[in-house]
Amino acid sequence: MLCRDMGTAEKARLEIIKTTGNKQVKLKYIDFSSLTSVRKCAYELIAEESRIDILLNNAGIGGVAKIGPTQDGLDTVMQVNHFGPFLLTNILLGIIKSSSPSRIVNVSSLAHIGANLSGKNLKNPDEIAKKVLYQNSKLSNIYFTNELARLLNGTGVTVNSLHPGVFGSEVSRHASIFIQILWKSVTGLFFKSVKEGAQTSLYLCLSPEVANITGKYFADCKISTPSKAAQDMNMAKTIWTLSEEAVELKPNEKHY
Repeated sequence: MLCRDMGTAEKARLEIIKTTGNKQVKLKYIDFSSLTSVRKCAYELIAEESRIDILLNNAGIGGVAKIGPTQDGLDTVMQVNHFGPFLLTNILLGIIKSSSPSRIVNVSSLAHIGANLSGKNLKNPDEIAKKVLYQNSKLSNIYFTNELARLLNGTGVTVNSLHPGVFGSEVSRHASIFIQILWKSVTGLFFKSVKEGAQTSLYLCLSPEVANITGKYFADCKISTPSKAAQDMNMAKTIWTLSEEAVELKPNEKHY
C-alpha cells in the first residue's frame, strides 16, 4: 500500500490483516504532489521487491479550488491524479514487465466527459482548464492507459482504466466543509457503497475473465465506451509525450 497519510493507512493495514489473516501487508510512504517522493518510493520498491504482478493507481483528489502549483511547478490536481501515477508506473515498468503476465489498472472517472484538455493546457492550465482540472486529470488517465497499452502490446502486461461509480470516497476531502458534508450525504443516500465502488478495480486486478484484455475502459465490471475525445489515439500520444516532459522522465526510467 503506497499512501500519504500513514496514520489512516496503518489502520487500514491492520484491518486487512485482521480480516484476511495475511500478515504480509506492507506500507510505504508516497506523496504524489512531490515527484521526488514518487521517485524515492519507486526506487525503494525496485530494491525491495522481486516482482510486481498488479499495480493499481487509485490516488486522487478533487474539489480543490485555487490550491496552486506543487513544488514541481505543476498543478496539484493534475500532478496527484495524473503526473505522479504516470511517473511511478514508468519507473516500475521494468519489474512489472519481468513479472508478466501482469496488470496495470488506472482509476479514471465518468467525469472525463466534462474535460477541456489540450496539449497546450495540460502542464499550464488556462482559465478554462482550471475550471475542469479534475475532469482533465481523469481524461489524462485514459490517454495514459491507451498509449501504454499500445506500447506494451505483446509483452504480457495488460493496461486498463475504469470508472468506479459514484460513492462516498475521500476524493472531496480538500473541498469546503459544506461540499464535503453534501457529498457524503448525497453519495450515502443515492449512490454506491465504498465496497461496491471497489468492485470494478478488483475485477480488473484479479479476474481471469480480463487476463488478456488491454487498452479498454470499464464500468460496472464491463467494457464501456468512453467519450469520443478519450478515443483519440493521436491525442493519447501527445499527452504521453508532454507527460514525459512534465515529470522529466529520464532515459533509465523508460522501459517500453
